Amino acid sequence: MIAAAKSVLIHQISKHATQSPFRKTQGQVQRVAFHPQKPHFFAATQRYVRIYDLAAQKLVKSLQSGVKWISALDVHPGGDHLIIGSYDKKLCWFDLDLSNKPFRTLRYANSR
Repeated sequence: MIAAAKSVLIHQISKHATQSPFRKTQGQVQRVAFHPQKPHFFAATQRYVRIYDLAAQKLVKSLQSGVKWISALDVHPGGDHLIIGSYDKKLCWFDLDLSNKPFRTLRYANSR
């Protein structure tokens, strides 16, 4: 279903409720994650990561990855750092307090 790939639904099991806090994401959603301490939600599309405030239901920040296609996303347990992986063999490390661009970009090679 193409419409489902462009929207985000959040299910709250304790209240038996589903919410669609954002009308439409820009691009197909690749990966998602929750902030470990704040009511923030990370949605990664092909090239961008957008951070939403779930309580206010608004966009907080848009991160520019500089990669061709995001394949993985992980948030540090402290919530200040984000790592994304890509299909073009790059890892981007974001310090969320510094910038919307990667703090460091690393390339990795095949282990053949």
